[in-house]
Amino acid sequence: MVKTPAHYRPGLDAIRLAALLPVLCYHFCIEAARVGFAVPSFLIGRGMADWVEVGLAWFFLLSGAALCLQWRGRFRWRPYLVGRAAAMYPAFWLGFAVLFLYGEVLHGNNAEIPRWRVLFSVLGLDGYLAPVTQTFYKIGEWFLGVILLLYLVFPLLLWCMGSRTRRRVLFAVMLVLQLVWPMVCPAQLEAGHTVLGRLPAFALGVWFGTLLAENRTPLPRCLWALVTLPLLWVPAVPRLTVLLAVSAALFWIVYTLGQRLPQRFWGALRRPAAWSYGVYLVHHVLLTLVLLPAARQFRLPLPVWFPVFLILSFILAAILTAVSSPLSRLIKRAA
Repeated sequence: MVKTPAHYRPGLDAIRLAALLPVLCYHFCIEAARVGFAVPSFLIGRGMADWVEVGLAWFFLLSGAALCLQWRGRFRWRPYLVGRAAAMYPAFWLGFAVLFLYGEVLHGNNAEIPRWRVLFSVLGLDGYLAPVTQTFYKIGEWFLGVILLLYLVFPLLLWCMGSRTRRRVLFAVMLVLQLVWPMVCPAQLEAGHTVLGRLPAFALGVWFGTLLAENRTPLPRCLWALVTLPLLWVPAVPRLTVLLAVSAALFWIVYTLGQRLPQRFWGALRRPAAWSYGVYLVHHVLLTLVLLPAARQFRLPLPVWFPVFLILSFILAAILTAVSSPLSRLIKRAA
């Protein structure tokens, strides 16, 4: 039986798990197609990529909202930074260390990369910096670096929520950033894979957190955002802007449905949701190094492998979470 806190919100965990599914499905399909499997075009096309974008937007909205719920009215730098480090780094360090030991130490991979650049990995920024410089990027992808840097901006966003004037100024700045950044982002970068590209979603999530703290939801008013969906077919309109508006509306729909889940199912929801960060860390490595090579060898139909992929991802994530938990507790105690 999973113990749940008194103020547990199953709607947030419903969003957390719902956001994972399109990401896992898209990565599974795109990597399978890359190694020669026949994959239906709609599973690797623009429509699927847009659905993945909705899932990613949910992650950033959820992160901002959850942090606001936790720290609103009681923010202090030291426990905040320690808590973020304890939550994010141990599982990442453990997963990275295993792969670095196997690849670089035992087999001499990437010998041309200066060893000091492992510092990027220690900080969790190697995947984020990989498009612009050589790093020892193995797990974490761009998302980890973005969310870690956004954590440093969170106190400013939380301060902006303290008055109506600051909220309005923040909204105007974020709107301009959301519209302009995709057009001026350097060519070697993808706007959605940068801190500036995700800052508006994260800031919007912090505002969502203020609504949740007051037990308010903007339904059904927020559903007007769904009328922007046809703008996806207008080339002049940045897709990230439209998809953020759509994602924000869907966020509240999924949250409301999750809140209506009977209490007897909360434990079954909360445990896999607690492993979602571990799934994010391990799924790509599992897919490319283990699962797809096995699929090519045994030649079973590709749809058979997707549920195997899901189950193994959560099993590995559970193990990674359990093994890294003592280090998380140690960081909290040491600080």
